[in-house]
Amino acid sequence: MKFNVLTSIDTGELIGSKKAYYNGLEFTIEPKGKVKIKGSIHKYYNEGLHNGDRFTFDDFVKAVSLLSEFGVIPEKALLRGFEIGLNLDTTKSKIDTKGFLDSILYCRGVEGSDMEINGKTGYGYRFKTTNTTYKFYDKMEQACLQSERLRIETKFTKMRAVESFHIRTLADLMNKEKLSKLIAAKYVRFIDETIFFEWNQIKTPRRLPIKYRNKFRDLRNPDWWIKDDRCRKERNQNKKLLEKLIDKYAKRNIKTILKDLILLELQAFSRSKKGDRYTEFESLFFPNPINTNNAEKKGTNTPCIVWCDPADQREVKKEKRYCEVCGKEITHQRKGSKYCSHNRKCRDTAYNLKISEKRKTKRLKQEKEITKIIKEIGSQLQLVRTTNPKNKRNHPRGKPMRRTSIVVSANGRKRYFHGSAARFFIQEFEKKTESNDINPKTKLKSA
Repeated sequence: MKFNVLTSIDTGELIGSKKAYYNGLEFTIEPKGKVKIKGSIHKYYNEGLHNGDRFTFDDFVKAVSLLSEFGVIPEKALLRGFEIGLNLDTTKSKIDTKGFLDSILYCRGVEGSDMEINGKTGYGYRFKTTNTTYKFYDKMEQACLQSERLRIETKFTKMRAVESFHIRTLADLMNKEKLSKLIAAKYVRFIDETIFFEWNQIKTPRRLPIKYRNKFRDLRNPDWWIKDDRCRKERNQNKKLLEKLIDKYAKRNIKTILKDLILLELQAFSRSKKGDRYTEFESLFFPNPINTNNAEKKGTNTPCIVWCDPADQREVKKEKRYCEVCGKEITHQRKGSKYCSHNRKCRDTAYNLKISEKRKTKRLKQEKEITKIIKEIGSQLQLVRTTNPKNKRNHPRGKPMRRTSIVVSANGRKRYFHGSAARFFIQEFEKKTESNDINPKTKLKSA
């Protein structure tokens, strides 16, 4: 290796540390003789090309052994920081890399920041805490790969974050038991604590129970999790509530898919190349059998089946359906049912909401039309306020009431407005008159 070092022009004395680069690693020799090595050991194993492929435990052990040619002794090589990262292949997953990145709602109580990858943003996010940094980003974009890769990293910026695992040297990372406990506690667990929410899966809270609708609008807002000051226990309760709603009302749970992808990759990471049987290291990660059906796309190239056993048809499970108002299961009701059948409360609630939306839309359209009339031809307006003596209705307290109506004459054309539309017209007309935008001679006449 060729080392570079600053040299004084006057005296020729060497100043500072010596530095050299080799296959993705940076070697620094300080004036007092201490040597520091920084970089990606994964990239070093690939001869400095990239670190976007799968890097197994066996590959890691082999890469450490290659460092011995530089005099590196794992038992004496002190760690000053390191990261654990997996490259997840999303080409065969139900969700692509962008879908995973867009669904990150909240992570470890800190506000995320965009990562700049190849001079562009929008391909990754970073969540920085006191001792650890968590990263989600598009590895295909960073390493210029041919297939999609989602990179998830846990970077330990300070070694006190792993003190309880008794990890101090490079040799400690080669200890299967220590490494497996570290990955389970600091990598897999942080994924479980992160909240993922796909907006398209629950676009509107109408299907949710009424008592959760207002709360749900806050839970799906990423700013609400960061800005709101609450204790950890309450934050965890809100997280469990959101995930409960996602499990029940969303078509899929993106966290479940992501965790299955991670388990598949960890399985490949820990498996020995000597055979297909489980190794001792792998059993530390997975004491129970893994069900990773959620991680892969469902599909087959098998020709269509034209015959089946009637007994199999009877065992087909019906797709569960729920009331759009209260969320109660209504699978037993006739096909096409949207609401509970035991009472009309849910149906009436839905009907009232529908009518209210229609009335609101109609009112906003009418108010927009009135504002436009006053603004465009306000100086030519002549208003006549009228009441119809025959159109009376009784007040709840017994007092008779009259319906307010106005006739608007503009450009020889008459327009009629009644009720709330008439009152809104008068209110806006008076505001316009007070601001002197309309000729003061134009007055509201009573008739």
